[in-house]
Amino acid sequence: MAPLPKPQATADAIYRAYEAGHDERERPYLGLSAIGEPCERKLWYGFRWAYEPEKFDGRMLRLFQTGHREEARLIADLERIGCTFEPAPDGDQHAVEAFGGHVRGHLDGIMTGLPEAPAARHVFEAKTHNAKSFRDVVSKGVEASKPRHHDQMQGYMALTGIQRAAYFAVEKDTDTIHLERVAYSPLAGAGVLAKADRIVRAQEPPARITDTPDSYLCRFCHMADACHGGRTWARRNCRTCLHATPVDGGWSCARH
Repeated sequence: MAPLPKPQATADAIYRAYEAGHDERERPYLGLSAIGEPCERKLWYGFRWAYEPEKFDGRMLRLFQTGHREEARLIADLERIGCTFEPAPDGDQHAVEAFGGHVRGHLDGIMTGLPEAPAARHVFEAKTHNAKSFRDVVSKGVEASKPRHHDQMQGYMALTGIQRAAYFAVEKDTDTIHLERVAYSPLAGAGVLAKADRIVRAQEPPARITDTPDSYLCRFCHMADACHGGRTWARRNCRTCLHATPVDGGWSCARH
């Protein structure tokens, strides 16, 4: 009997369905989930809609959804042991914003009842990790291992006034849960908001993080060719116009 062909068509169809159903709309704001990105030029390009946003295939989109599903599962696990989560005003997520709405963030949750500190309110943040990433977080701590996640939580705490964050890391292969409590740092929180303000107010692209295109910092960036090569023109829209300035609640046009 001849061997059956490898069944790949079904998986490919699932991936294509994710791609077809993906919302391609760009964020009209600078997200705190990205503020820890070390390249301010990249953040500025994204905020100004200068170039096409990064594209993800169906497999990656499905992987992102896996992270969201784990977040809901972890909340249910925590409620099962007596933790409580504050309901969001809009029924979806707790939202924060700054600088006239040009900087925004959406918290995974606000919780109390951790066995380590039952009375303390915590910003709840859940992230899934592969085995290597998980080991790194456990051994080094979130600030050293995942500074982007750390800055995200510091921004949330700065805008909510909550003094602690609960960072839950889940290892995807073994389902091991690691909790790290993160204290609010006024210096770090102010630094995050100052960085966001700097990017929003900048009328020209900030300096490159490096002038070496082959650097590991730039090699895999989807904007690297435009940033270093200059062979791609910025998209024409109000955000890339020299007459446009972000103001409270929107944009001001000096021409019209």
